[in-house]
Amino acid sequence: MSKLRGKSERGVGAAVVFFLFVLAVILAGFVIKLSSREAPTILLQTQPKGLGRKSELLVTARDAKHNLKNLSVDVVQNGQVIHQSSLVISARPHRSWKFWSAGPVSATTWNVLVGREVIPELKEGRATIRITARNDSWGRFFRGGQSETEIDLPVRFAPPQVEVMSTQHYINQGGCDMAVFKVSLGTTESGVQVGDNFFPSFPMKESQPETRICLFAYAYNVDPSTVARIVARDDAGNETKTSFSYKVFPKKFHSDTFELEKLAGGHFLENVVPPIMSQTPELNDQGSLIKNFLLINGPLRQQDAQKLVALSQRTAPRFLWKGTFLRLPGKTEASFADYRTYIYGGQEVDHQTHLGFDLAGSEHMPVRAANDGVVVYAGFFGIYGNAVVIDHGCGLQTLYGHMSSLGVKEGDAVKNEQEIGRSGQTGLAGGDHLHFTILLDGIPVNPVEWWDPHWIHDRITAKMQP
Repeated sequence: MSKLRGKSERGVGAAVVFFLFVLAVILAGFVIKLSSREAPTILLQTQPKGLGRKSELLVTARDAKHNLKNLSVDVVQNGQVIHQSSLVISARPHRSWKFWSAGPVSATTWNVLVGREVIPELKEGRATIRITARNDSWGRFFRGGQSETEIDLPVRFAPPQVEVMSTQHYINQGGCDMAVFKVSLGTTESGVQVGDNFFPSFPMKESQPETRICLFAYAYNVDPSTVARIVARDDAGNETKTSFSYKVFPKKFHSDTFELEKLAGGHFLENVVPPIMSQTPELNDQGSLIKNFLLINGPLRQQDAQKLVALSQRTAPRFLWKGTFLRLPGKTEASFADYRTYIYGGQEVDHQTHLGFDLAGSEHMPVRAANDGVVVYAGFFGIYGNAVVIDHGCGLQTLYGHMSSLGVKEGDAVKNEQEIGRSGQTGLAGGDHLHFTILLDGIPVNPVEWWDPHWIHDRITAKMQP
């Protein structure tokens, strides 16, 4: 009997110990959850530079372990909270007791207005934006995990001031000119707007960032009556538009007709289409030479144009070039903005505009850099075949296409007249020649102006002299 009683007592004792152990684990879990400081993360989708009349914030909060509970934005000025905004977040089914399961990420994005239009008390000077995010955890003793971030910003309501300094602006359709102007303190972006095209400005001197130079163009396909204005924006999002004097000279460009079945001795399509298709696997074979040609001549041409605009973002903030741009020797086989009609099977099948000069000389003739600059692209480039793009600064770049070989690579600094490769017939070319284009912010412009020393003096260098 005593042995049975001893076993029973030991069993009860073990059960008590196990119960106390489980209780301790549960209590420890509760203590851990109550003292947890796990908090949401806060991300600003766009980093604000200032507050103005119509400023807004795009705030994203995320939490990988708990439901988001609320977001709040306080605007503080001179030590006082002058505006409060809050967002209550609808939670998913509650899971705070499931400390062993993380569950899906809780996230929300909030577009909150913080400009003077919604905060009349906001004054010019500086203000602090305080963003707070809370979750529904038991942390901080049932108050929820909390994260907070603050941003100190300038407050401006008056739009930037612009003083136009250059006086003569004569622009040929398809060509360029340059405006010189001054902007007021706090201006973060300025340039010339021509229709849908915006041409950014750059400081004339690093020591005088308020004095700006801006090359701008009237593209070949922009109506000469389109209004041009100088646009300036400050760090608070305020914008001003300023008129300036200019005159645009309309230009009629050449038209031509190409019978595809007669080009290159009747072998044009066979010569150009398969090589381009093999170099661009993203193009889907349309099942015939003419259909593939139309895919190359249209959609691929448009993609190449978009890539040139993207390359223009890699420009230097100063002129890298000096003097007249080099016109490579050779016979002119096609000019800038020639409008081409393509005939196949006796029918018009396509229309495109040739945006450069085709220069033909000896086979595999040396191709030389038109001016000093830095190579931003060297390789196969769609309709241009093997090509080089050189940046000359302030949005100005040159393109050399259809080359048989390349003598430079991306990142190389090149000098005026330096050999960068040899001409060829790669890409959409019926024979050995060089395709040469000058681009301004990715938009093709007429090279003839940049080959003219008098034009460069009158439009560019004279305006930069004190």
